[in-house]
Amino acid sequence: MRQTQNLRKDYIWNTVGTTVNSFISLLLLIVVTRVNGILDAGVFSFCFSYSVVFYTIGYYGGRIYQVSDAENEYPPKSYIRLKFVTSAVMFLVAIAFVLANSYSIEKASLLIALVAFKICEAICDAIYGVIQKCGRLYIAGYSMTLKGAIGFALFLAIDVATKNILFASIGLVAVNLIIILIYDVRKMRGLGPKDTSHTDIRGLLMLMKSMFSVFLLAFLSNLIINVPRYFIDVFHEDAQGYFGIVVMPATAVALFGMFILQPRVVTLSEMLAKGDYTTFNRVIFRLISVALAVGVFGTVAAYFLGAPILTLIYGVDLYPYKWDIALIVLGGVANVIIMIFSSALVIMRKFPVQVVLYVTTVIIITILSVMFVNSLVVMGGVISYLIANTLQCISYAVAYRLILRKNKAGSVERKD
Repeated sequence: MRQTQNLRKDYIWNTVGTTVNSFISLLLLIVVTRVNGILDAGVFSFCFSYSVVFYTIGYYGGRIYQVSDAENEYPPKSYIRLKFVTSAVMFLVAIAFVLANSYSIEKASLLIALVAFKICEAICDAIYGVIQKCGRLYIAGYSMTLKGAIGFALFLAIDVATKNILFASIGLVAVNLIIILIYDVRKMRGLGPKDTSHTDIRGLLMLMKSMFSVFLLAFLSNLIINVPRYFIDVFHEDAQGYFGIVVMPATAVALFGMFILQPRVVTLSEMLAKGDYTTFNRVIFRLISVALAVGVFGTVAAYFLGAPILTLIYGVDLYPYKWDIALIVLGGVANVIIMIFSSALVIMRKFPVQVVLYVTTVIIITILSVMFVNSLVVMGGVISYLIANTLQCISYAVAYRLILRKNKAGSVERKD
C-alpha cells in the first residue's frame, strides 16, 4: 500500500514538474512579448531556443541511461562529474557560436546567460538521477516545480521593473543555483550511503562513449526546428518574434507525444524481451493512429482558433499567420510519429540508422531553409520544417518496417 502511494506521489509530482519545465519557455516568451515588444521577443526566442540546442550537449544522453544502470556499472558521482565536463563543452561551443556569428554584446550576453540557465538544468539532471534511483522521484518533481514557479515569478518581476531581459534572465540563473545548492544537493546527500568512489578520465570517456548515440539523436532532433530559426535570424531578424510564437504550438504537440509514449516504454521493452513482435508492432501503430487522429483535429482547430488564441495571449496581431500555425501543428504531428518510431528503434537498440536519418534531415532542412526563408519569411521556415519532418517520417516508417521484419525473422529462427 505504501509503495503504491509512493509510486502515485512520484508520478503526480514528476508530471507536474515536467509540465512546468516544458512550458517555461512559452510563459517567458509571453512575458517578454507583452512587456518588451515583438522585437525583443524575437531576440529572446532565438537565444532561448539555441540555449536548448546547446543544452543537449550538457545533458548528454540524459537521465534514462543513468537510471537504467541497474548493475551500477558507473557510480552516481560519475554521472554528475560527466555533466560538469559536458556542460563545460556546452559553454565553449556557445561562446564559439556567438563569436562566429559576430552578435552584438546585448544578444551575446543574453544567449550566454540562458546557456548558464541550461547548464544548471543539465547538472541538476544527474542529481535527479541519483534521487530517482533511490526511489524518491517526487523530490525531482518538487524541485522542478519550485524552480519553474519561483524562476518565472522573479523573471516577471525583474522584467516589469527594468524592461531588461538580460537582467531577468540572470535572475532565472540565480534562482536555479540557489535551489540546487540549498535543496537538490542536500536532498541527494540525505539519501543512501555516501558515494566515496573515484572515476578517472578513462572511466568518464567510457561513459561518454556509452551515451554518445543517445546524445547525438537528441542534439540533431533539437537542431532540426532551429535551422529555419537561424536563417530567419540571418535574413529577416525582425520576423524572429513572429516565428517564435508561431512554432509554439509544435511544442505543445511534442509534449502530447511524450505523454502518450512515455507510459508505454517499459511495456514495449518487456514485449520485445519476450519476442512478442506482433503485439509490439500493434501498440506502435495504435500510438501512431492516436497521434494522427489528434493531429487532424489539432490542425483544423489551429487553422480556425490558433490565430485568435495566440493573438489574445501574446498581444500581437497573428491573424496573417493562421496558415503558418496550422501547418506547424501538422509538422509537429509528423514529429510525434517520428518520436514514436525512434523510441521503438531505441528499444530495439538500433542507433546508427537513426543517426543517418537525422543527419540527412538536418541537411534537407538546411537546403529548404536557404531556398524558402529569404522569400517567404515565417511561412518559409514553416514549410521547411513540414517538408523535412514529412520526409523523415516516411524514412522512419520504412526503416522501422524493415528492421522489425528482420528482427522478427531472426527471433523465429532462434526458436526453431
